[in-house]
Amino acid sequence: FLTWVNEEDQLRIISMQQGGDVKAVFERLAKGIKAVQESVKKESGKDFCLDKKYGYVHSCPTNLGTGMRASVHVDLPGWTKVGLDALQRRCEELHLQPRGTRGESGGQTGHTYDISNKHRLGYSEIELVQKMIDGVNTLWKEDQAFMAGGAAPAAPAAAAKPATGGYKAMEAQTNGPFPNIQSTHSLAAKYVTKDIWEKLKGIKTKTSGFTLIQAIACAVEFDNQHCGIYAGDWDSYKDFAPVFDPLIQEYHGISASSKHSSDMEVSKIRGNIAEDVPVHSCRIRVGRSIDGFGLSPGITKSQRVGVEKLMVEAVKSFPKDLAGSYYPLTGMNETVRQQLVDDHFLFVSGDRNLTVAGMERDWPEGRGIFHNEKKTFLIWVNEEDQLRIISMQMGGDVRGVFERLAKGIKAVGDSVKKESGKDFCLDAKYGYIHSCPTNLGTGMRASVHVDLPGWTQHGVAKLQARCEELHLQPRGTRGESGGQTGFTYDISNKHRLGYSEVQLVQKMIDGVNTLWTEDKKYQKQYFGDFPFIASQHSLVAKYVTKEKWDALKNITTKTSGFTLAKAIACAVQFNNQHCGIYAGDWDSYKDFAPVFDPLIQEYHGISATAVHSSDMDFNKIQGNIVDGAPVHSTRIRVGRSIDGFGLSPGITKEQR
Repeated sequence: FLTWVNEEDQLRIISMQQGGDVKAVFERLAKGIKAVQESVKKESGKDFCLDKKYGYVHSCPTNLGTGMRASVHVDLPGWTKVGLDALQRRCEELHLQPRGTRGESGGQTGHTYDISNKHRLGYSEIELVQKMIDGVNTLWKEDQAFMAGGAAPAAPAAAAKPATGGYKAMEAQTNGPFPNIQSTHSLAAKYVTKDIWEKLKGIKTKTSGFTLIQAIACAVEFDNQHCGIYAGDWDSYKDFAPVFDPLIQEYHGISASSKHSSDMEVSKIRGNIAEDVPVHSCRIRVGRSIDGFGLSPGITKSQRVGVEKLMVEAVKSFPKDLAGSYYPLTGMNETVRQQLVDDHFLFVSGDRNLTVAGMERDWPEGRGIFHNEKKTFLIWVNEEDQLRIISMQMGGDVRGVFERLAKGIKAVGDSVKKESGKDFCLDAKYGYIHSCPTNLGTGMRASVHVDLPGWTQHGVAKLQARCEELHLQPRGTRGESGGQTGFTYDISNKHRLGYSEVQLVQKMIDGVNTLWTEDKKYQKQYFGDFPFIASQHSLVAKYVTKEKWDALKNITTKTSGFTLAKAIACAVQFNNQHCGIYAGDWDSYKDFAPVFDPLIQEYHGISATAVHSSDMDFNKIQGNIVDGAPVHSTRIRVGRSIDGFGLSPGITKEQR
């Protein structure tokens, strides 16, 4: 039996023991709460803060009501085998919450889980403990069935596979008539003149038998292409140089005599994204192609399978921090597929441009995904490029992401060389060879997802113009064609060729820092003292509107002098909050009710007229965790606050 004093709540009262005797743990808790309450009353004449509507008052509104979390650590090897997402969905149905045993933010290791009641408010203590007991017994029964070979639960229906609209890859042809290029404003239309066509139409490349009509297939088939040309192998850039050379020079803004320089030296990067910039995540990717194999538009079936076989062996020798698993698309089971979808790692078929360009032939054979254990280092095999090497993580540590990428590229290159004796395709003029000429050079796209509310208010067109000046490219967070929603942007380096990797990463870091400095100026101009709420998807962002802010911003609570600005500090400071608000005293729930009331109702799923009921009568509990269930330990805690003192976020030193 434990009591924590002045942690997140004034009091955290805890009952726990080894094993699964939940009923006994709850009985001790009920006895302990009564003992604490009676002692406090005797010493001070004060009682616990108990609100008729919201139950026992806590600093965090998510804990209102019972303030109780009843949990067990239990082994679920069968559910682990089925998949964490399936377990989370099942727990949702049972009104439970699964966590790793390292706590709320500690992640999951092995097959031991912390399973607890999901709700706090809207149910009595007895009801929540009963839900936990019954739910854990149900999970264990299902776990045994899975371990005995039972079928896994069906995953939610997947989104319909994008239709290709009957499009198909352009066949290799030589000496055909001059084609009708529908993308009349494309670079392909500009440089594939009739004279050039006549000179090159009979050429078939040596590595993959690629022809010019295949290279410009998208510009012929569609009317919306900007570049409109792909290479089927390294030979294509040489054999069709009268088209590729001037096109590449115009697109990348380089001279005919320019040479590519590569530089992956992390120590040359100056600084990083500033700490106050609201960056959600960082991702840097490059493409690489292995010499002797065709590129995706022209690669033969046997070559594609050869690239995959080479990578299957190559990934086995990665250092520990990059080591992981390769998942071939061919024969992929549903559990793995769903996990890759949930992680946003899976690439799929159905893109009409890739189809017509020849990149989806023999789908899904020879294609797959590798990722390390931490899911911060990935390799896509035989998508638009033979290899897409990706480093990523949450937050704005661009330097750390680049360092991992550099290490990863070297590991891939060394492993491929060891397995096959082959190197990456590296051209003295055009750098690393890719299927799309827009990616030549570094082939690198270094990007962050960042909130820019000030620039959004100032105008998206003006943001685009400013990014152009900074050599950056802004997109919506749904990707190149996905459009923009809200005020979160994907900001990346614009160039690929003509600069080294270090230079491009530096441009991105400096540019994003500049945009954020300017954004704060526009926030002040358009929003006044209304704070920027970094957690834009939080309940705070939903319910702290400018109108409410103006109405409540000058209120100071009586008990501890708390303000709305202090209440929402976490949602303003961090971009990962779900709720994002704390109360500094009981007064906060009353004085800032226009924010707290609807927020609490939405979070707990209660009505505006709901009334809390408490019930600690342990005799009403039916049954217990079944014998044989592999429960390591049981822990039940509640929070309590003593009337007349502030809550932890607002409590004065004297009150504490």
